[in-house]
Amino acid sequence: MGDQQELINRWDAFLKKIEARFSESLQHAEAACLEQLVETDHDYETVYRSWQGMKAQIHELIQKIDAVWHGKVRPEMQAVGDFYNEEGYKASDTNDRLIDELFRFERILEGKLSQQFYDHAIQIANKKASCSQCDADLEIKKDIFRAQYITCGYCNAVNTVEPETKFIKIGWGIIDNIAALKAQPEYDAMEKASDTLSKQRKTERDDSHWSAYENAYYAYWEKYFNERIKLNSDAKERYEADMQRKRTEFEAYKRIQTS
Repeated sequence: MGDQQELINRWDAFLKKIEARFSESLQHAEAACLEQLVETDHDYETVYRSWQGMKAQIHELIQKIDAVWHGKVRPEMQAVGDFYNEEGYKASDTNDRLIDELFRFERILEGKLSQQFYDHAIQIANKKASCSQCDADLEIKKDIFRAQYITCGYCNAVNTVEPETKFIKIGWGIIDNIAALKAQPEYDAMEKASDTLSKQRKTERDDSHWSAYENAYYAYWEKYFNERIKLNSDAKERYEADMQRKRTEFEAYKRIQTS
């Protein structure tokens, strides 16, 4: 019994150490990425590549759980008794939880980086553009991230204004990440409802389980698309089509799960 408890204590201590290193790694990664974004004059692609390298290292840390369990801990426990099965659940539970936490962290990190990039790049819209005919000042719209056709208020000439690349990049996923961050509470609620549903056997699922998930699902996507519209006026024209696409996806998922 003494050997059994000693092995369990060592195993628990190892898992706690992995979790502590995991948390430290996430804190370091966030600080490093936000700092690098400023140092690189807001080169989002460079920072994203750096994050991918950090994420790979964090994945390696998580993979140590299974490696140590199968390579060392399980054989030692098997030699002592039949209690190892229960301890093995700790490995899979911790592994799955850390993977989920890493995914959530990445989603939030991308939102924070995108917000910082947006706050920097949107200032480009404050730079003056001039009418090609009368040289009067033109106002660049801050919620359109493509070539803009601006009518001069003085001579009525129509000008084609090509914003700087960094400004246009805001519309290349930056806004999507910000909208996702703004809708994070709704996303968490949707994930919770999805987890509750997935834990139920098909024969145990009733209308209340599906209604809870459906409500959370639509609440998230409505929030997400509306937050995107606030930053990109072009997205307003796609709202109904976007929501219809999500309705179709939900119905297809439900049909598969209930068939």
